[in-house]
Amino acid sequence: MVTARPQPEEWRDGNPQHSLQLTCMSNLLSTSQERVYFKDRLSRFLLVSEGWIAAYAPGRTAAELVGKTDFDVFSEQHASAAFEDEQQIIRTGEPLVGKVELETYSHSPDAWVSSTKMALRDDSGEIIGTFGISRDVTAQIRAERALLEQAQQLSVQNERLRELDGMKDEFIGLVSHELRTPLTSIIGYVKLLRDDRTSEASADQYAEVIQRNSQRLLRLVEDLLFLSQTHSGTMHVDLRDADLAEIAQGAVEEMRPEADRKHIALAFSPACAPRLPVDATRIAQLLGNLISNAVKFTPDGGRVEVKVGTEPGKAVLEVSDTGVGIPAADRDRIFDRFFRSAIATQQVIPGTGLGLTIAKNITAAHHGAITVDSEEGRGSKFRIWLPLEQVPAADPSDLAAGQARRT
Repeated sequence: MVTARPQPEEWRDGNPQHSLQLTCMSNLLSTSQERVYFKDRLSRFLLVSEGWIAAYAPGRTAAELVGKTDFDVFSEQHASAAFEDEQQIIRTGEPLVGKVELETYSHSPDAWVSSTKMALRDDSGEIIGTFGISRDVTAQIRAERALLEQAQQLSVQNERLRELDGMKDEFIGLVSHELRTPLTSIIGYVKLLRDDRTSEASADQYAEVIQRNSQRLLRLVEDLLFLSQTHSGTMHVDLRDADLAEIAQGAVEEMRPEADRKHIALAFSPACAPRLPVDATRIAQLLGNLISNAVKFTPDGGRVEVKVGTEPGKAVLEVSDTGVGIPAADRDRIFDRFFRSAIATQQVIPGTGLGLTIAKNITAAHHGAITVDSEEGRGSKFRIWLPLEQVPAADPSDLAAGQARRT
């Protein structure tokens, strides 16, 4: 049973009624599982309930705690905050209701509680201390925080979905444009070829334009097919021993007419020509996308260079240009599906936003890595590392799952 021997002067008045009230209160608190306490004006404990002891001072008795303070139970930080609250109540008489705070102490994990504290008054209404009750709301706080975190995650996901929807709409418009432009050109030049007045020299020029636009359409169809295969899990790589320099040379020559048209110097440097197990078609597609991007984003009269080399255990491909570069804000997203940099949008540079996504997926399918080093206004450099030794083909489902996570 809780004793009341260290009562404040106001309580030791010899009044039998007061003694009876105190005894009743002590008996009540000795069995209560609520976290209740009474303190004097110096924030020393007068009475504490069994529930309070069980929560905050297990193993101690009510008699031991009488005359002690929060500094004997809680951390310095928590005890100081509680003392300030109680002294404020004593000064003003204003209660503190439902304050949620983190309680920290050494014998058990920290916990969140909702506390209500009020002034303790004598019969004349004079404040002689404080009393309070606290309730553990840790589970509630954790649940609320979990819900808030889920809501925030959902908000981020929804925003990402909205962004993707916008990108897809833009993609459809871009693809329509990318298809319509070369098709219109092809149809027009075919009509010119059929004109009896067309000279042989002109016919050769028209045929070259038709071929160039046909290649443009073919690359677009290949990119779309690759994207579809990646997401359906049907894309695979056929690893066979191949000459990387030969593949790179073919990709360079395919893009040379477009580079010549823009008066761009397209250089190829096979410093070391390794043979390694790759899917030659996919690597050619990868290089084609990188070189095409380099030519598109390099102003007339610039330079694009393709290099092939080796590092210990790896083949290295490098495509660099003297183009417009990539803004810092866009570099983390350039490999995302449908993403087009601010420069591409502002300068109306054609493209679907798939080339670099495809390059990254092809590299991953070969267990390689791709990086970019770029500075706005000073060009870009893409580097690809491919293992020289045969490795198991990447699981298409893994590629699809990885692509899904990126979106």
